[in-house]
Amino acid sequence: MSNAELERLQKIKQAKDLSHDRRRGNERGLYLVFTGLGKGKTSSAMNLVYRHLAHNLPVAVVQFVKNSQAYPDGDRLFLTKLQTMGFPVQIYTLGAGFTWETQDPQRDRQAAHQAWSVAAEYINNPSINLVVLDELHIALKHQQIDLETILPTIANRPFHCHVASTGRYAPQELIDRADLVSEIKLVKHPIAQGIPAQLGIEF
Repeated sequence: MSNAELERLQKIKQAKDLSHDRRRGNERGLYLVFTGLGKGKTSSAMNLVYRHLAHNLPVAVVQFVKNSQAYPDGDRLFLTKLQTMGFPVQIYTLGAGFTWETQDPQRDRQAAHQAWSVAAEYINNPSINLVVLDELHIALKHQQIDLETILPTIANRPFHCHVASTGRYAPQELIDRADLVSEIKLVKHPIAQGIPAQLGIEF
C-alpha cells in the first residue's frame, strides 16, 4: 500500500470516528417502519427481536392479522420456545386471519382492537425495550382499526422504547412519524412460478 493510500484511509477513519463520537449520547427509542410489496418485512422486524434478546432486553411481539390456528407460524413457534427457555419475550398472535378467509369484517375489527389494546399496554410499559406490531399496516389498510387510535401512543412512547410496525401499504402518516423506513421492493417471487408458500421460507 502506498503512503498516499494509507493517508487517505487514515483520514477516512478519523472522519468516521469523529462522526461516531458526535452521535454518542443521542440514543433514544426509535419508530421503525418495514413496508413494501417485497418479502422480508416481518423478517426484518424479527431480527430486531433476536438482537434484543441476545442482549437480554425485554421484547413484546403483537401479530395483528395472523391467526395462531391458521398455520404453524415459525416466528411465533420459535419465540414461544425462547420464552420457555427464559428469554424475556412476549408473543401474542391475535389476528382473526386474512379477510378473504374470515368473511367477517366485524370479527376482524374486534380482533384488531384487541391486538392494539395489548400492544398499547406494552408500548407504555417502561420495562419493555421493543414492541413489534406485525401486520399493523394491513389492519389499517382494511380499516380494522383507525390510525387516530394508534398514532398518539406511538408518538408518546417511553423515551427508551423502540416500536416497529410491518406490512404492505404503510400509511403516509406512519412514514412521516417514523425514524427509519425500509420499503422492500418486489423483484421476483416464487408464487409467480406457481410455487406455494413453504415451511421455513414463508412461515
